[in-house]
Amino acid sequence: MNVIESFQIALRALAANKLRSVLTMLGIIIGVGAVIALVAAGAGAQAQVAERFTSLGSNLLVVSPGMSFFRGVSQGSSSAQSLTIDDVDAISALASAVAAVAPEYSTQSTVVYRSKNTRTSIYGVTAEYLTVRNYHVERGRFIDALDNNTQARVVALGASVVTDLFGTTVDPLGKTVKINRQNYLVIGTMVSKGAAGGFENQDDMVFIPLSTAQRRFGGAGNSQITSISAQAVSGEQMDLAEAQLTAILKTRRGLTSSQTSSFSVQNQTQLVQMVQQTSQTFTMLLGSIAAISLIVGGIGIMNIMLVSVTERTREIGIRKAVGARRSDILTQFLVEAVVMSLAGGVMGVLAGYAGAQVVTPLLGATRAVVTSSSVIMALTVSIAVGLFFGIYPAGRAAALNPIDALRRE
Repeated sequence: MNVIESFQIALRALAANKLRSVLTMLGIIIGVGAVIALVAAGAGAQAQVAERFTSLGSNLLVVSPGMSFFRGVSQGSSSAQSLTIDDVDAISALASAVAAVAPEYSTQSTVVYRSKNTRTSIYGVTAEYLTVRNYHVERGRFIDALDNNTQARVVALGASVVTDLFGTTVDPLGKTVKINRQNYLVIGTMVSKGAAGGFENQDDMVFIPLSTAQRRFGGAGNSQITSISAQAVSGEQMDLAEAQLTAILKTRRGLTSSQTSSFSVQNQTQLVQMVQQTSQTFTMLLGSIAAISLIVGGIGIMNIMLVSVTERTREIGIRKAVGARRSDILTQFLVEAVVMSLAGGVMGVLAGYAGAQVVTPLLGATRAVVTSSSVIMALTVSIAVGLFFGIYPAGRAAALNPIDALRRE
């Protein structure tokens, strides 16, 4: 008897006990469905994290001021050494692995247009900020060098601020808004970047010239900045760019390479890897827990196959009496177990795809990513479960003595 005949016999045997077959497959369906749903949701969350970091800017390094140290002891947050424009100039001139540098001065304030107002983040920036932080102008223009040279009171609005102040019917370009009780001319609006996954809403901010922000919020003669964003030449040179930034800033502060920095450098690539590894570990943990259902399903298949062997003892005896070999009986029952587990696996994949749409929002992601590799893996595991848990019942069936089998009622 060939495999095709065994497959046909297996289908007839399963169809003869439809309810029992479905209930037996339920464990496989739940296990595969849970694994597919959780892995898809986890993959979606990882993809979204990568997209969110990319939206902050490609090959990005962010330098922030930190606390100063004396003999290895932190002097507290009040001792933070500020970054300055001179630091930016030094990085631009000396860091060969850095393609562009964008200083920023950030604060919070209320933006007012007529009777409407919204509290938002105010960013004093230069023209380079647009490229380094991957922003795009939707209408109008962005801050340029002339605006900074003249300390112009002009502003580019984020998408959320536009909606809060102007709604969807009023054109904000050319309008005057008040920031910190000063009038600013709206020169541009930004393309929406959104916010998710714990990041700051990149649409809920406005941009003014760096020189204007330093004077209006920091006082006359203020040259301090709150952070420096630097774009590495390429992803491969991120570590080199970070090392160059660190060396330049340490030298400017009179620190040796072995001394603790009075500033911090955040590497985008390292942050992405760290967050994705955490997400992947969490997903694998959930998937492993869900995989227990596959074991339960496999035990159910073994139990039902043992019952089937008992019920069909006389049939097995007749088949052996007319010439069926031990391998024929073994193959038949193994095929039945595999067909049952594979059918459960297919239904589990479909259920998992549907379940992923429910689980994904709970993990803070916006879409599920069902990969072909996860589907193939799930179906392969289903077949393996059928073979593993079907081998014992099949072996018992094949080992039956035909004379003893025919005697049973």
